[in-house]
Order: sequence, then structure tokens, then C-alpha cells
Amino acid sequence: MKKRLRIGVAAAVVAGAVGVGLAAAHSSPDARGQADPNPVAAGKYTLKATLRARSEVPRPKGASGSGTFTGTLTIVRAPKGTISWRLRFSGLTGRATAAHIHVGKVGKSGPVVVPLCGPCVSGVHKASSAASATATRAIINGTAYVNVHTQANPGGEIRGQITAKSIGNKGGGANANPYGNMTVPQTAANIARGKALSAKYSCEGCHTLNGAKSTGPTWKGLAGSRVHLTTGKTVVATDGYLIWSIEQPDAQIVSGYSSGIMTTAIGNIPLAEARAMTAYIKSVK
Repeated sequence: MKKRLRIGVAAAVVAGAVGVGLAAAHSSPDARGQADPNPVAAGKYTLKATLRARSEVPRPKGASGSGTFTGTLTIVRAPKGTISWRLRFSGLTGRATAAHIHVGKVGKSGPVVVPLCGPCVSGVHKASSAASATATRAIINGTAYVNVHTQANPGGEIRGQITAKSIGNKGGGANANPYGNMTVPQTAANIARGKALSAKYSCEGCHTLNGAKSTGPTWKGLAGSRVHLTTGKTVVATDGYLIWSIEQPDAQIVSGYSSGIMTTAIGNIPLAEARAMTAYIKSVK
């Protein structure tokens, strides 16, 4: 009885994996099944902050310096991401002992979420700093700031709120598919692995292989077909679409279906598995 129940749940879960999934424009449930009030979309965001002494809380002593922070936030598997960044400053009371990204609204202090450098020199940069779910949400929602600390002002000498602007992929914006240009080789090994993963996740309990209707869209002829989304847009089910549908099931939602089924139950399927499953789906003609 317990075994049958587990299989039934898995089948319902993967109903959201392909053709149902895909919509960061909608709030997706968190691990407890509750709606996420701050959804994060996969894509790229340019970051900018102007740092000033007068923006610090509390006001620093004897400070008149300034600085700039620029960078790019890349989110492939929401809500976590990576940041490439550069920090410049001048006119500090002394050496910059450290710099961080903190969570906090304008005029409010908050905890560190991304360590940048320490000690720091003007022009310091890094190609990839990890950004947690908390950090990405704060940055995108305008509730994160860069803080540069000195010995004279250990709480912070110059500070600036980060603004984020979505650049996505070509023609995309915040909801651009990060796998848009990815293709999956149709090898026998990929197809076999994808078929095995389909059985593991009980996908065919919700996705038929013969065109018949079920709780999820049929996989017959899905690859390369035109898919209508709840946003009113129509997209082509390319390899990139299928991969993203599996790896990020709430990034876009197909018309007639709901978000959150797969995310609530088992979360995201790893990218390598999503690629293999895409190969299998492409074989279902």
C-alpha cells in the first residue's frame, strides 16, 4: 500500500515537469508548500550601487569617501546564483578592512549575505561569488546594499543600495531561458538513460506516449511543437525548453495547468538528468 502511494505521488509530481512547468512570473511554493512571496527568475541581471558616506547607518566619523560597485548576477538554477563584480572607492579615512553585501532596506542595517573582500583595494574584482537564495531575492528586490568597512568606521564607512536590472538572454528579460541555446545529442545512451529516469520518477503516470490526454501533456510529438503558456505567449518546445521545463518546473506554465506540483514534492531535477530526459522525450514521435 505504501509503495503504491509513493509511486502515485511521484507520478503526480512529474506531471509538472514537462509542459506544465515554467513560470517565474508566478509565485512558486516553497519546501513547505507555501507560496514564495519573492519569486526569483532565472536569467542575468546587471548590478550597480553608488557608495557614499552619508548613506551609512549609523553616520560614520570623519568620512567623506565614495565608491561604485558594478556586477552581473547570473541565475541558472533559481533561486541561487553567482555574482561577478568590481568595487572601486576613494577618499576613505584609511585602508578598507572589508567589504560585503548585506541585506537591508535604505536606512536600515542588516546581516552579511555575500563577503566581497578583506582587506580591499580599489578596483578589486572577482569573476564568481556565490549568492544564496536570500542574497538573490534581496538583490533583485532592492533590499541589499554594499558596505565598505575601515578601522575608523568598523560598522561601515561608505554604503550604497544595489539596483538590479534584468538583461536575460536574447529577447528574454527576467524570464529568459538560460538553456535557450543548449542542444542534447540524440545518442542511444542518452535516450536509454532518459527512459530509465522517466521510470524512476514515474513520469508516464501523467505523460502518455501515445497522444492520449492525461494529467500532464502527452510526450508524443512534444519536442518541436508549439506550446501555449498562461502568459498568452506561444513558444517552441526546443531542447532548451524541455530542459528548463524539467530543471525549473515553475519558470513558465503551460495554459491549462498549475505551478508548484513538482517543486513542492521533490524540487528540481538535476541538469544532467534533465538533459537525458530531454533526449528520451525527443525520441517519442
